[in-house]
Amino acid sequence: MSDEPPLGRARRALRVELRDRVRHVLRRIFWTLPAPLRGALNAPRHWLARALRRRSAGGPHHGAELSFAEFSALHLGVAAGARPVVIFELNLDWCMPQPQRPHHLARALGRAGCLVIYRTFAHEATGWREVEENVWLCGDEEVARIPGAVRCFFSTSLVARARDLAAAGDYGRVVYDYIDRIDAAISGGAAAARRLHGLRQAAFAGGADVIVASARVLYDEALAACGEARCAYVANGVDVAHYRARGDQPVLPALSDLHRQGRPIVGYFGAIAPWLWFEAMDGLAARMPDTAFVYVGPDYGGCVPRLPRRGNVLYVGALNYDELPAHAGLFDVCMIPFRLGDIAKATSPLKLYEYFALEKPVVVTADLTECLGYRGVFVGQDVETLESAIRRALEASRDEPLREALRQQADFNSWDARAVAWMERVMQPGEDT
Repeated sequence: MSDEPPLGRARRALRVELRDRVRHVLRRIFWTLPAPLRGALNAPRHWLARALRRRSAGGPHHGAELSFAEFSALHLGVAAGARPVVIFELNLDWCMPQPQRPHHLARALGRAGCLVIYRTFAHEATGWREVEENVWLCGDEEVARIPGAVRCFFSTSLVARARDLAAAGDYGRVVYDYIDRIDAAISGGAAAARRLHGLRQAAFAGGADVIVASARVLYDEALAACGEARCAYVANGVDVAHYRARGDQPVLPALSDLHRQGRPIVGYFGAIAPWLWFEAMDGLAARMPDTAFVYVGPDYGGCVPRLPRRGNVLYVGALNYDELPAHAGLFDVCMIPFRLGDIAKATSPLKLYEYFALEKPVVVTADLTECLGYRGVFVGQDVETLESAIRRALEASRDEPLREALRQQADFNSWDARAVAWMERVMQPGEDT
């Protein structure tokens, strides 16, 4: 319980509400500006957003923290009861505009009854704070000495090294969650890629008890190196309830205007990043001038200037996770335009299942093999076949039986289902799952 007096809590709540209202007004003003001016302001806008997020992340409005002794007595002692403890090792901030696999998996494992400890950086927590049901944010080094826990390292970690796997193995079971191809183009540069290659090699060599792969290509690689007993395939998933409860979130004027005009809208949300096929995206916009192409997401690696500059293309910028359902709900068809190649083949796109939950047909490029075989997925390998796929998807978007199939596919691929599969393969035989 917080010791903050009621008046202090009320003042803090008012500040948060006012900040959110000001943010909303500024966003609406930004999207009424001419496109050239919006482009010129994008960099300072994103800088300001990141600064505000950093300031908010460590603020008192996130609740009181426990000491390690308090947390242990309440949740690790005999009185707390026996239940699996899963520690997500230091990787990404918890407070991110777009949750990634670690965040979703942590929440789902918490809902499944695990005690989940999500290690984070000092600006988010120094002690122990519950942020979701059974999910605790932790910035305390004492977490490294909790015995008997399952410790999960992600192949995309910003900080983990091979030696960290060895240290974790002294206290419990170690999981290496293999996400995405390790490549300097998407892993933060050559130095980061070398560190991540070393982490993977150490995991394969025995530093991890279980290798969990998010894509079949990565699973096959792990299988060849480690054998079936140590490997598992658990793809990405979707928080179905989040995308079905679209709520009353306001939609940016530029997008709502497109919707009112009745033009077909093909949309994408996700990072604007080097792995997108910008040449094909431009070709599609040129060949389909009566169709609007909408891109939503943060600029990764300075790639926003590579987006098509055409009258039927709208870049919305980055949106928070809570805002995505209302905005993407206006799309007629969703798209995942990854460049052909090894990166696409090793990717399990979260957005595929999120698009399913929105009941939208999906157009993908041919090397996104994790997306193939589902109803409502249309495939192209060049501009001409992608155009054909989009036209077929637009026609199919009005088909109610297809919408029902998409709903079912979303349910089958929920994060809750993924958490069950993860636990079945990761927990030791005889552990309470």
